[in-house]
Amino acid sequence: MRGAAVTVVAALAVLGSLAPAVADSGDLTFASDETASATPSASPTPTPTPTSTPSPSATRTPSPTTSSPAPSPSTPPSSDDAPPPPEPESGHAEPDAPAPLAGEVLAAQIAEAERIAAILEESSSEVAVEMRRMDRLSDRSNDVLESLAAATDAEDAASEESSQAHRDLISLEARLAKARAIMRSWAFDVYSGGEHADLEGMLDAMQSEEDEAGNPLGDLAYLTDQRTRAVAEVRSLTAEQERLTEAADEAEKTAREARTRIEKDSERLETLLKAQRARVGELRKLQMAEVDKAGPVANILVGARTPEAKAAAERLRAALSGAVVDTADVGKPCTDETGTFANGLFPSSALCPVWRQPGERLSPEAAASFNALSKAYAAQTGTPLCVTDSYRSLPEQVAIKGSHGHMAATPGTSRHGLGRAVDLCGGVQDFGSPAHQWMRQNAPLYGWFHPSWAGAGGSLPEPWHWEFAG
Repeated sequence: MRGAAVTVVAALAVLGSLAPAVADSGDLTFASDETASATPSASPTPTPTPTSTPSPSATRTPSPTTSSPAPSPSTPPSSDDAPPPPEPESGHAEPDAPAPLAGEVLAAQIAEAERIAAILEESSSEVAVEMRRMDRLSDRSNDVLESLAAATDAEDAASEESSQAHRDLISLEARLAKARAIMRSWAFDVYSGGEHADLEGMLDAMQSEEDEAGNPLGDLAYLTDQRTRAVAEVRSLTAEQERLTEAADEAEKTAREARTRIEKDSERLETLLKAQRARVGELRKLQMAEVDKAGPVANILVGARTPEAKAAAERLRAALSGAVVDTADVGKPCTDETGTFANGLFPSSALCPVWRQPGERLSPEAAASFNALSKAYAAQTGTPLCVTDSYRSLPEQVAIKGSHGHMAATPGTSRHGLGRAVDLCGGVQDFGSPAHQWMRQNAPLYGWFHPSWAGAGGSLPEPWHWEFAG
């Protein structure tokens, strides 16, 4: 089930039915009050309660309302505002990783997303039609990015397996050459007449005194054992050589197939993103027109004094800010270091800071892309994307595995350990929020996707978890 969110159309559809009430009393709440508890605001306050299924912790990361001043919607943030790279020994305290959503919390989010999706689908306005087109393109782009990431992982693993097999073959060749040398020496002795030497040695031993017979017999036993071991080792090493050769060939085949899949996915992705960017401008114009229409209503709501009316105004602001961006301009990474590092064992020099999220770091390309995405979000909402977790060191992964069991990735396998995953807050942690909808529409333009297992209908629903495909 795709996670829909409050959009301009949804907000206006609700407000349109309640406009008379605004004029009468100035006191207004959104329709469907029975779902108000499931309707997220733009606040980063997690929806799940701490005693059931906690959302990503924001205790370490300042919320958008308390972070350093963000740029106004009309002025995109400057890259000069990025914090300096962390010192080699620096890092951050790992938060208690959130548990996947389940039960009533998940059901409430899905219900709210479906309710708003129904409003959109019933609307015949231009912006609603354009939104549906954009959603379909975004979903397809997300799927292709996930497939691309899986194919890239498969190619990397197969290439490493092939390289390891070749390294093992080189090591094995030395041992095999030594065993074969012993066999050749033995064969030479046999065919050059030296085969009688063993028999002569045995006869000499039988004629010798008892105290002198031990050494010749021991030598014969040693030579026999050595030759027996040499024969067995040659057979064993030859079989291992065949196995490694087959393994290397199979791994190379897997790598070639993965590369073919990568090329096809890349072509599909380029086509989809081109179409998606082509729709951005039109959707932006339509949404801004709806914002202009909603202005008077928003002003009335802002002037309302009751908590309910203020909450409605906040939701409307969130709805009106859920527009897509015009371009996807990604700057250069903070470092050119592109070495291959083990999962969770990246040096600080191979990580880049996340814009306006102190202590958070990602791999260079992932950071550059995410920072551009966050700046686009800030240009429209006034706040950067809220991050609770990014790169995880191996010790942090071990700690989370110990506290979360099967719900956490096996240490050394998490994409957080590659600096290519983030856990988000600020509303993104709610399937039914404007922030989550914004991510669905915009993240693919920057190479970020929401994995299927983390979707509302996935095996471990985590609306906050997003990954970088490159």
